[in-house]
Amino acid sequence: MKAIMSILWICILISGCATLSTEKDKGEKVKKEIYNAAHEMQSYYTYQYNQYDKQKKQHFSPSGKLLRYFLYTYDKDGKRLEKQEFDVADKLVSITAYEYNAQGKRIKKTDYLADRTLKRYFTFEYDSNGKKTRRTEYTPDNQPKSYELYSYNAQGKATTKTRYEMNGKIVNITKNDYNEQGKKSKKSVYTDENILKEYTVYYY
Repeated sequence: MKAIMSILWICILISGCATLSTEKDKGEKVKKEIYNAAHEMQSYYTYQYNQYDKQKKQHFSPSGKLLRYFLYTYDKDGKRLEKQEFDVADKLVSITAYEYNAQGKRIKKTDYLADRTLKRYFTFEYDSNGKKTRRTEYTPDNQPKSYELYSYNAQGKATTKTRYEMNGKIVNITKNDYNEQGKKSKKSVYTDENILKEYTVYYY
């Protein structure tokens, strides 16, 4: 019996190590912290993953109080189908659904209330290299509300995202920094006058 228990315990330890190694090898972010322009933390998120991508995302206050959490579902090919938002009482708050084209590119994201009432939706456009170039936000009555344009560096990383009103006025500008491994390390959001509003720091 002791031998069996020892083997089981070793297997548990090995499995645990394998799980941690797999998550580490994937290089996914495990936490992001959001700060205002005065460098005061506003909140932070933690992440858990399955074989496809995110499985659970939790949102906390700076003191560590859980504010809400998100669960994700995927199809057999690993494409995200739905994201569900829950409050701290485990009550469903909102649902986000995703649609893809024949090439597997995401072409639409739709936000609903818990009762499936439409809140808004987004469409996505890509260039000939498959890079996302534009995201357009629509109201529930199919009126375009705003759009975002993306620019990339020589390594193909998105460096800038600029959000516009439909009349062409800039709403805000998001700039991304990357670490030596090519992972996003910081995201900074600026006003149309290039004044820092907030920034996010990523941990892997």
